[in-house]
Amino acid sequence: MVARKPDINFRQQNIILELLSANGKITLAELAEKTGLNTRVIRYNMDIARAWLRVPGIEFINKPGYGFEVVASQQIKNDLLATLNTMEDCDLVLSSKQRIRLMLLYLLTSIEPVAAKMIAEMENFSRSTIFKDILGVEKWLDGYNIQLLKRSARGLWIECREESRRFALVRLIREELGDTRWHRLFAYFEDHHHFSNDAISHRIAEYIDQLRLDYSHQLIRYIEENINRCMSLKSQVEIMAYLGIMIQAIKQGRSIKGNVDTNTSATDEYAVAQVIGYQIEKEFQIKPSPKEIELLTALIIGSRWEDSPSQEDDRTITIPSSIKSDQIAQQMINICSMRLHPMLKIDEILFQELKNHLDYSLFRLNYHIPIRNSNLEIIKDKFPKIYLVAESSIFLLENEVPTPIPEEEIGFIAMYLLSALERLQTIEDPNLNVIIANDGVRAKSSLLQARLGYEFPNLRVTNTINSSDTTSLSDLIGDLIISTLPLENSNLPVIEVQPFLEIDDIKTIQRWIAENNQTKRRYNMRSLDQQNSLVDLIKLSNITFTPRVSSWWEMVVLASKPLINSLAIQECYLSAMVKLIEDHGFYMYMGSGVLLLHAKPTDGVNQLCMSMLKLQHPFKFDKGTPPDTDIIFVLGATNDNSHLTALFQLNELIQYPDFMTSIRDTKRPSEVVNILWQWIPKLSVSV
Repeated sequence: MVARKPDINFRQQNIILELLSANGKITLAELAEKTGLNTRVIRYNMDIARAWLRVPGIEFINKPGYGFEVVASQQIKNDLLATLNTMEDCDLVLSSKQRIRLMLLYLLTSIEPVAAKMIAEMENFSRSTIFKDILGVEKWLDGYNIQLLKRSARGLWIECREESRRFALVRLIREELGDTRWHRLFAYFEDHHHFSNDAISHRIAEYIDQLRLDYSHQLIRYIEENINRCMSLKSQVEIMAYLGIMIQAIKQGRSIKGNVDTNTSATDEYAVAQVIGYQIEKEFQIKPSPKEIELLTALIIGSRWEDSPSQEDDRTITIPSSIKSDQIAQQMINICSMRLHPMLKIDEILFQELKNHLDYSLFRLNYHIPIRNSNLEIIKDKFPKIYLVAESSIFLLENEVPTPIPEEEIGFIAMYLLSALERLQTIEDPNLNVIIANDGVRAKSSLLQARLGYEFPNLRVTNTINSSDTTSLSDLIGDLIISTLPLENSNLPVIEVQPFLEIDDIKTIQRWIAENNQTKRRYNMRSLDQQNSLVDLIKLSNITFTPRVSSWWEMVVLASKPLINSLAIQECYLSAMVKLIEDHGFYMYMGSGVLLLHAKPTDGVNQLCMSMLKLQHPFKFDKGTPPDTDIIFVLGATNDNSHLTALFQLNELIQYPDFMTSIRDTKRPSEVVNILWQWIPKLSVSV
């Protein structure tokens, strides 16, 4: 006898709905967010929900630290969702986000203002609930530059560009479906002509079915055949959804008008888009305007492609982008390098990546095509200073496009900057000091040292000890002990190997090096939160005054000397700075007669440090490049992050003529420190 299902209230319906709709596991916190219930209420109602789900073919998982998961076929889940949707009070199950999406659908698809009373009657929402969700609706629309207007006598309506409305609808469908169902949408219309899905709102499912995505699916295949390339799944779904929304909009008289850009109309993709327009006209008896064709062309050009062109057609799709993309990329790097690390100026990979990104970005921004960045919140949360620096350069883009720059775009620029900073650490530290321990047989230690030198040139053997002598193991200085015998009571990590270094020995050492480097990188990223001020780094002993220097080489040596004497940097760091100047010139000139000398963190920095050299008589460079210089700083960064606050402060301070005058008037190092203490609290930059 089959057990009778328990009666469930709207809270329990809500919980079951989210459990069945989840793609895999869902944590208690996620369930609370989606249902709008607190965790205590969910726990209280979970037994009833679990009992309702106790049917053949379902496994219910509930593990501490894992969350909840309903394991069943999609057909079983759909049947249960259909049952839920037929239950009394089922509409009350909708979460705040689902209610907001339904309200957005009404606003984005209605030609006339929408009355809150009408939504309340259609969706069985209370009017107080609708007005409570209005803030969420406004915030969502703001991301697409859509203004929500409301008036008691008229209701709610939106004002925006038609392109913005369409792209907002594409995004709305994606959010309702969820990423997994969204990416399966293109394949769905390989076999289906009508859309149906019981896991989402019936109202939105009906809207999707009206869009004739089956026909849009055919148009995507036509585009691919004529371009002779295969779109990425991401682009297939996005353009398929856009085409369906575009066709419906033109039917309703919401066509896009305007002059067509001649650069875009001259492309092969425009010719393909014209044929697509002809196919639409033949099928639906509506004629897309030339501006509609141009926007469709922009979407095709801005698509991502998976397959390489065939041998018969080896052309590459090029974007008719702004001729200023090179200049903007370099200007952005110049601005950001002054706040992050001067070596970004000579990072060719950063320049190429940023330039290529801007080619697409400028194009999409000019055509109001939204960009999505799933890593935005991570960047803002974990790397706020990098995001702040990227944001400080965004005015360069704002000068070129007719729309505000979205946060997603700033996030992408921050990611490129973060990649460049990480590359400064990609050369593994050559100063890994290894101690060899064996049983006293010199031949073994000699062979082991030779094998280590061959297999691991970055390891430096600093000492050889007898492993039977345990009296000094706790006082050893280095990074690692490699021993031919078991070793205990050591203050350093120990790897036991054969003197011949067998394959397994080599792999063990390789794993240790990889883990050691990864640990350092994680530490470097965590150090982003450190607040090392300029006054923390420029100590009295690191400040030098001298009348003049006879050469730039002497200037570099004098500026570096305090840091070398205090063992903050090694001699090789001085050599690395000289090599950078010889290869790239004085690109590290900051303006106002200030020069910032540096090399990579891996070039011989023992601790975070900075020195300052003040010349009584400015040094004049050959050919006047850079300008005369009398204030020289040397930066020794142990990683890519801990110096950021100090660099932020220095970059802003040198913009103040009064500050520079005060520094130049100083007679003693203590006066420099006092001036820094006076000025740093005045800075407007957030550090």
